[in-house]
Amino acid sequence: MDESVDEQPPRRVPAKECFLNEIKGNETRIAVIVSVVSLDRAKKTAIVSDGTSEALLLFDNSDKVRAVKAGTTIRAIARPVNLKPLSLQVELTQELKDFDANLFKKVKALWAKL
Repeated sequence: MDESVDEQPPRRVPAKECFLNEIKGNETRIAVIVSVVSLDRAKKTAIVSDGTSEALLLFDNSDKVRAVKAGTTIRAIARPVNLKPLSLQVELTQELKDFDANLFKKVKALWAKL
């Protein structure tokens, strides 16, 4: 008896939520919440900060860079490619409106205690 199985694409490794200063370089995918300090659309890069450190975001296409604006808070799913200086290859960005960074830090600290 031959059963058909729905083929699903392979699942990706979940992104690890972290602060920039917690990135060690051995992570496959990370998720960070950062403020966009500056953009260089020609080079497809952005400098970001989360209050603990700064990083260079590397975008693989212009469409992803166009979606990001300087001065906004974003959540970025990325892959660490270099530690000095910290560089992250972006897979996805999401703008966060009305985001309270201080509350986020407090909740993250509480979760760390559990």
